[in-house]
Amino acid sequence: MKPVLTPRELAQAIGVSESSVKRWVDDGTIAANRTAGGHRRIPIAEAVRYIRDSESLLTRPELLGLSDVASVAESFPASGEEATALFDHLIEGRSEEVKGLIVSLYLGGSSVAQVVDGPLRDAMEKIGALWEHRPEGIFFEHRATAIAINSIARLRTLLSTHGGGPLAVGGAAPQDHHLLPTLCAATVLEAAGLEAVNLGANLPVESLRIAIDQLSPSLIWMSVSTDTVSSALGGQLRDLARELRDERIPVVVGGPAIRELGLRSRDNLRVCSSMAELEAIAHGILFAGGAST
Repeated sequence: MKPVLTPRELAQAIGVSESSVKRWVDDGTIAANRTAGGHRRIPIAEAVRYIRDSESLLTRPELLGLSDVASVAESFPASGEEATALFDHLIEGRSEEVKGLIVSLYLGGSSVAQVVDGPLRDAMEKIGALWEHRPEGIFFEHRATAIAINSIARLRTLLSTHGGGPLAVGGAAPQDHHLLPTLCAATVLEAAGLEAVNLGANLPVESLRIAIDQLSPSLIWMSVSTDTVSSALGGQLRDLARELRDERIPVVVGGPAIRELGLRSRDNLRVCSSMAELEAIAHGILFAGGAST
């Protein structure tokens, strides 16, 4: 993937004239930098933002360094069939096609939350159930998870993150070794306009407290994807939310195993069943200028 593009490259990629792209740069429609010689250079994340906002048709993704998008261009699934196509790519280990499909959905206007809550969740749940019926199911699940992690990380590099936004900090619960859900949460938050520090899997609450003291975030998240987490975690998260209540800092907990914790949303403790809910909380923080009500 190219870190920056020339106006000609972007123009050819979306099928417009180079002079049009230069005009959009000059009038501020597309943000760009200038070289020492005065040449316009467009960051790839800004090109992606413009393509999404303008609903431009990306006819030559390879010119942007998006060969993975080009790999699915001729076999893109019909509306409503995205999860099935993603499952097929994941089960066959086709990593380029998985990345291409996920990035294509985002380029086409789907939010990161919509991609994660929809096709990715459906495909991964279907793959996760295979171990009950097929001896190779664990292999399929582990390989698919690794591909999905790489694909979401790829998507994250395309986001327009300019810095200076409210900070979010989080990770996966103690004894929870799942990397994908917390990475998805971080990516959703960054797409919404926050800066996200993902502390990864198996994150002790005390380590999260240290991060809060060091970084002074505006949002805390924790993903809970396994029912093997300690029954004491629910109380620890309630205590953490209580400590942050006066500062109106939301503590967001989500994942397929949250029922095991006996938590419910109250005050600044938010129990979410989808990435769309996390996205809405992030938008609320931005609207409030960095603090959630």
